[in-house]
Amino acid sequence: MKTIENILSGEIFEGEELEYFVDDDTLIGEVYLDGDLIFQSLETMDDNQLEHAFHKEFKIIVQDEDIFSNFN
Repeated sequence: MKTIENILSGEIFEGEELEYFVDDDTLIGEVYLDGDLIFQSLETMDDNQLEHAFHKEFKIIVQDEDIFSNFN
């Protein structure tokens, strides 16, 4: 489970899969969490630039899966 917090607004998102997508035609970068758009960046050339811009505005907390939760 990933908890993603917007550093400026404090808005929190939770999910599993983080995806980065850059449209080569429009140069718009988008970040999706479990298929939901959570961030857009203009004038993005590649995934590295998008990831850098994303990490400037968001912090990611990765929570280890509780291995004992399946024993109930």
